[in-house]
Amino acid sequence: MVTMQALKFSESCGLLLEKHHEKPTAAADEASIRVIRAGVCSTDLEILKGYVPGYDHILGHEFVGVVESCASRPQLEGKRVVGEINCACSGAEAHPDPIFNRNHSPGRTVLGIIGRNGTMAEYLTLPVVNLHLVPDQITDKEACFAEPLAAACRIAEQQVSQKGDKVAVIGDGKLGLLVAQALVVQGHTGLVHFGKHEHKLSLVQGSSWEVVDDSTSSCHAQEFDVVVEASGSSQGITLASAMTRPMGTLILKSTCSALNDPDMPVWSNIANDIVVNEKRLQGSRCGPFGPALEALQDARLKQLLEKMVTQTFHISDGVKAIEKAQTKGVLKVQIIMQ
Repeated sequence: MVTMQALKFSESCGLLLEKHHEKPTAAADEASIRVIRAGVCSTDLEILKGYVPGYDHILGHEFVGVVESCASRPQLEGKRVVGEINCACSGAEAHPDPIFNRNHSPGRTVLGIIGRNGTMAEYLTLPVVNLHLVPDQITDKEACFAEPLAAACRIAEQQVSQKGDKVAVIGDGKLGLLVAQALVVQGHTGLVHFGKHEHKLSLVQGSSWEVVDDSTSSCHAQEFDVVVEASGSSQGITLASAMTRPMGTLILKSTCSALNDPDMPVWSNIANDIVVNEKRLQGSRCGPFGPALEALQDARLKQLLEKMVTQTFHISDGVKAIEKAQTKGVLKVQIIMQ
């Protein structure tokens, strides 16, 4: 049996580095991929807290790797790739909307999240249709951001904002920074970025920014046509609702994990605001890899990503990598396999 190192989590055993996990075998429609780098995402940290009941898999869904073997498309072998995380069930009926198929195919597995082992291992398998070639001008460190950046690019794909709209982004964590910079790169001028940390907000080029305080909600009440909530906090959701103008759009980009937070707003208060002021509430999830890979070649994004990577660990120190990612103030932790 060929084995590999892998970082696995289960409710029964917790987080473990398995030094002799069986190397996966690719199905006929899959490629076997040697992982170069994997990123630690906030979703991974939420899984450790019970976000996915009954979880028992290798963690991770952000990666860049090299195709080791691919029976259906041997021309991919030796090529550097990134991959979409939603894997359609082979028996699922195709929907006429390709975006529905990409994000919401019934019975799908999700890389490192639902029903499929993830990227924090020396090898993984993924359907060939999920793979995207990485241009030579994108480094491994940058390519590892393709998946979260694609999620940021989903906002433009949803076409919820129009030219001239006043747009705000709330949140200066990993996702908030990527969303703000991606919107700027995609042509949103005049974007205002709100967060708690000046040193993080200043990393984004081309936006104005403001540190949130007690007066922010009243100073910017109903000011913006589109507000993107990317903090995942109860305070962020409340602020986003207050800042969205009547008949404006509130985009929820991050799930709120603070289930027992005493500051969590009563949902009826936000619902009433949405109904009375006829605001649109838009969820936003996985996005297109093509625009993400194009954006990764922009100098502004390259500079941001270089500053976002706090520390890199070898897979043999995978547990330490997760512990570092859980540390307050840390942005992105990446795990290298070789």
